[in-house]
Amino acid sequence: MKKKIPNLIYADVYEFGATPLSSLRGTVDIMLSGDDPMVLDKLADTVMARIKNVRGLTGTERSWQGSSRRVNLNVDEAQARVYGLTAQEIAQQVAQSVGGIPGGNLRVVGENPIKTWVRLKPEQRSNTEDIEALKIKTKKGILIPLKAVASAEILHAPTVETHQSLLSTIDVVGFRGAISITQLHDNVSSALEGLSLPRGYSLSYEGEYKQLNESFGRLLKSLVMGIALLFIMLVIVFKSFLDPVAIMASLPLAIIGAAWAMLIADKHGCLPSFMGIILLMGIIVKNGILLVDFAKVAMEEGAEVRDAILQAVELRTRPILMTAGAAAVGMIPIALEWAVGIERLSPLAVVAIGGLVSGTFLTLLAVPVFHFMIETRRRNRKAIKTSDLA
Repeated sequence: MKKKIPNLIYADVYEFGATPLSSLRGTVDIMLSGDDPMVLDKLADTVMARIKNVRGLTGTERSWQGSSRRVNLNVDEAQARVYGLTAQEIAQQVAQSVGGIPGGNLRVVGENPIKTWVRLKPEQRSNTEDIEALKIKTKKGILIPLKAVASAEILHAPTVETHQSLLSTIDVVGFRGAISITQLHDNVSSALEGLSLPRGYSLSYEGEYKQLNESFGRLLKSLVMGIALLFIMLVIVFKSFLDPVAIMASLPLAIIGAAWAMLIADKHGCLPSFMGIILLMGIIVKNGILLVDFAKVAMEEGAEVRDAILQAVELRTRPILMTAGAAAVGMIPIALEWAVGIERLSPLAVVAIGGLVSGTFLTLLAVPVFHFMIETRRRNRKAIKTSDLA
């Protein structure tokens, strides 16, 4: 397509829309920072050449080009005052000749009016000699050549100016194909390995990889805080530091099923999968709480530790399986991506289903065992203290 359309620099097709990351330029966003835009322009060309054939990239582009052709006027203010002109007035007249002025509207039957602009032909404004030959009108109505009051030069400058932290920047953007963000970042990093930057210039990754790390950091803090608050709540409810340990020992067991489910479904670790783990923790812990609570109630009524735990498992197995099964079945349409756009949440459902299946059965086995060990040790200690007192 680039060969068929004249002067087309690049053409890329990528997703864009109402997604949480729609404000990002692209999956890969390599930001170069420094003082001189022209140096940044050359560095951006080097970076694009290096990542051009990186596996997983469907296309690359730059935030701006350095080939914008501009006319720079050097006005001789002393000579301009002789003709009663200012630098602003001279620049305005040149801009009207080179850039153009509104020339009215072209009316087409059945169509909206089309605005027209009037300016010199390209061959009359393409070089400095033609521009310096432009006629400038003084306040007395006399036409003089531009060369009498100013000189012109053609410059090549950036098409736009972007800054961050008071430094000029340029972004080299890449778009992702069928590959994970972390793998693509590793491929890009390998391609840029050994890139030498001038003193005072820096390179940073600003795309989805940066957002991914920041989001994972916040989710990890939320998970740790949630587990800590959950433990404190269980300590207050059970009035013990050991019973919550037996309940929360089932949490790592759920991750086993979640990991296998991700491998079987060929899903990558991502934010939705991490959110699925957080969702999973609440359901698994709830099952453990039910088992321990029923066992403690039975022990308070005089039952032995072993009998109380077996009774709790017998009474609570069916409700626990019904709850976990209903939640897992409800996640199946999301895991199988039966709706358009739901594929973004598919990893969450896969993690939830795998974790519920393994975590539920392992909880029915592990929590009673842990609780039996803790309760037996607790009673043995009480018996030893009682014998010592006697």
